[in-house]
Amino acid sequence: MRISPLVGIGILVGIVLLIFIFKGRGQGILPPHEFAYGTALSDCRAIPERMDKFLSIADMDPDQIQIQTFVGNNSEKNLKPLIAYISTQNHKNLGTLVADLRKVDELPNQKEKAIQFVKALLPYKDALKDESHQDEIIVFVYYGLKQPSKLSPPTRARVSDLVKQLDSAKQAAVFSSGECPTNYLVGNINVYPLALENTSWHAIAKFASPKDAPVLEIRFMGLRGIFKYLLDEMSARTGDTFLHLDGESI
Repeated sequence: MRISPLVGIGILVGIVLLIFIFKGRGQGILPPHEFAYGTALSDCRAIPERMDKFLSIADMDPDQIQIQTFVGNNSEKNLKPLIAYISTQNHKNLGTLVADLRKVDELPNQKEKAIQFVKALLPYKDALKDESHQDEIIVFVYYGLKQPSKLSPPTRARVSDLVKQLDSAKQAAVFSSGECPTNYLVGNINVYPLALENTSWHAIAKFASPKDAPVLEIRFMGLRGIFKYLLDEMSARTGDTFLHLDGESI
């Protein structure tokens, strides 16, 4: 949740890399917005179930789903940094978790890998818990909506209306053209292995839930209208209410 100096260095390096990536693709320098919204869940077992529902929203682009693990300022697009960290911990029950994570890391489907990774953590969440350092180990689950030209007609019309309402006229025109810069469309779910419940957000957001209820944290870097569509879809599917956590508001 809150960024430690060590993780801040890693994120700064990541931002610099993003600048070069977006310049190279001719898609603008930085994403237009940064939002963080969350919902409080009944228990930790609901985390992978909700992640599955979110990543399965109609017209989500399966090619955009990708996990990336940050441990300090080291990152890889797999679970290896996390596995290496857990392997150094002196806890007799974590050997089985390491073996389970190695199996999960071999899964070719990124969505399934993300879901099974969280399921593997569930029995060990208390053994791993170290909330004071939760931001030093984060697994990002990246996602993105399909390009407007590839959306189903009902979805395209609905998202287009939301973009016209919530974003600039220029951004709405780009969306209506059928081809957006990738950074209009993408975001990430944050998973904290050292604090799977992610309950520190209760100090900021007034959830109608007990203070120990786990919080699913979803971030988005693109257009307001697109993120509004995604959160509305999740609420319709699950009945969950999403509250603003950090960054800009929709």
